[in-house]
Formats: sequence, structure tokens, C-alpha cells
Amino acid sequence: MQTRSSPSVSSLHSLAREAGMSSFTNTPKPILYRRLKENYNLNRLQRAHKRGLKRRFDDDVCDFDDYGSSSSSSSSSSGSTPRAMRRAGRSARHGDDGEASDARRGEPDDSRSRKRSRQPGNGKGRASERSRTPPRKAAAKSGYSRDVAKKAVLVDPIMLTELPAGAHTFEFMRPNGTGVVYHLDSLIDYFLATGDFTEPETRLEFSDADLKRIDQLAAAAQLGKGSVLAAKMDPSRFTDAHFRRDAIAGLERCAGELVADMLKVIESNDPEEGQMRLIMYLFPLFSDLHRQLHSADAEYSSRCMDHFTSYVKGPPNRPTVDKFGFLPIVLSFFRQVRDGESVDFGF
Repeated sequence: MQTRSSPSVSSLHSLAREAGMSSFTNTPKPILYRRLKENYNLNRLQRAHKRGLKRRFDDDVCDFDDYGSSSSSSSSSSGSTPRAMRRAGRSARHGDDGEASDARRGEPDDSRSRKRSRQPGNGKGRASERSRTPPRKAAAKSGYSRDVAKKAVLVDPIMLTELPAGAHTFEFMRPNGTGVVYHLDSLIDYFLATGDFTEPETRLEFSDADLKRIDQLAAAAQLGKGSVLAAKMDPSRFTDAHFRRDAIAGLERCAGELVADMLKVIESNDPEEGQMRLIMYLFPLFSDLHRQLHSADAEYSSRCMDHFTSYVKGPPNRPTVDKFGFLPIVLSFFRQVRDGESVDFGF
């Protein structure tokens, strides 16, 4: 139905196909018309569509002229209509004679559907092509997969290094059925050094049966390690280690709170108040905490300073906004504290 406000549905579908739209067949006519009008140049699409129709008509006429030059006498004597002449031209262009086209027109619909189903473009045809994959190629693919599986490298989850050939290992089975392979030496050293008898990755607790099996494997391999099950039964031997670990973690948390306050000063709008806060409170207290942390664990304090520096700078895609030039002063203070120099606040 052609209305005054918009073209017909078939015309809109042709224009949408010309514009390259997808899934437009079920779109209501007003919505489709509005999309073409708002997102595309509707007048230009209509002109392009008309040019395409005219070009296809001219091609048909040219093909008919080529065909008519060879059979002008027969066509004139039969008094064919223009529609019949164009049909004859198309038949000649595709290399079909009149008898073959008549035979095709006389075929029943089911035979045509069977022919279409045998075309290579049909989905069933592609499935049949895939099912006819040579068995040698399939066997080669499966053999390649087995070779890749054999070449898979096992990495120790604790040391993050490749497990050497012939190394003594222990496989820990998680509740979800996943098995994790650990190097037996590093796993025993981890238990005896930390007093933490949980899996390093998931914090799942090792059962007494698992620890007993680890002791049996260590004894069979003659590793000369202490018993992990006996260590778990004697928690007093790890009291000092746990206290030291908690103390270091507490110092790091206190220093982190001061670094967060420094970042607030950098991003604040009161430079005088921020300057006094840095000089009289944040810098002296941070220096004392870092000295204690460094004396307890120098490597851990160095890692903490790297983290504090990156936190103050901000991520690369959103760096810290420094309105009053406090950021270089804080970074210089961090560098002096790490190197053990006499602190110069830079004001």
C-alpha cells in the first residue's frame, strides 16, 4: 500500500537491503521508515535503488539485442511480446535453449527442491562435506592434539618454575575435582617456613591424611625434610614467626594509611594546610614506620615503596591531578627514604 508519507513495505525492504541493514524483515513499517530517514540519506538510497533497477534492465535489453541479432527472423515471424523477448534474452544469456527452459518449467516443484538441496551452498551439503573428511587427516589432527598434550609444561605453583624431569611431586585434589601438582621439596619448605598448612593458591586446608601422605613421599624419596604433620600438631613452634608476620603486616598497613593521606593532600584545594600537614605529621611519621619495616624485612619494605610510589602517581590512563606541585615533593621524599638519605622536605 503506497501512502503519502512513506513508500510501500516492499520498497522500504529494498532500500534497507541497499543500505546494508540486517534483520529488517520483521521491523514494523513506521519504525523501518524512521530508521532509514534518520540514519541514512533516504533520497540518496532511492536514487541509487532506481539506478540499480535501470542498470539491470539495460543489461537485459543488451543481452536481448545480442540474442535478437542471431534470431531476428524467428522472433519477427512469431510476433513475440516484449516480455517474451526479454525472457528469451535471459535464456540465451545463461546458455539455455527454449526446449530446456520449457522442460524446466514443466518439472514438478518437488524435483526442483531436490535439486536445490543438492547444491553446494546448502547447509546439509556443507555438513556432508565435513562428514566426508578423509580419515588420514582426522587421525593427523588427533595425533597433533596428543603431541601438544604431551608437550604441556608443568609449573610449580609456589616457585613458578618448570618442574624438572623426574622431580618428586605431590598432587593435591581440590573439592571440585581439580588436581594441582606441586614440587614436593618446595611444598614441604613452604609448610615448615610459614606454618600455614593451606594451599597457596586457594587457601584450602590440607587434611591430616594429605600431610601424612606428604611425609611418606618425602621419606620414600629420602629428602631429609622434617615432618609436616608433626609441625602442624605443634603450633607453638610457629608463634614467633606468626607474631613477626603480623607485626610487619601491621606496619605496612599503617604506612599505607599515611600514603593515602598524602594523596588527599596532593589532590586538595588548600596548599597551605596541605604543606603544614606534610611537614609536621605525614613525613615524620612515615619515616619512622619505614625505618621499622626496613629493619624487620628490607626486601618487603622495598616492595612496599614500589607500591606506594605507583599508588601516588596513579594509573597511566588516569594520573593523579596535582594542582599545587605536591606530587614531585612526595616522590622525592619517597626516594630519599628508600635510599636512607637525610630527608629534605623540599619546601
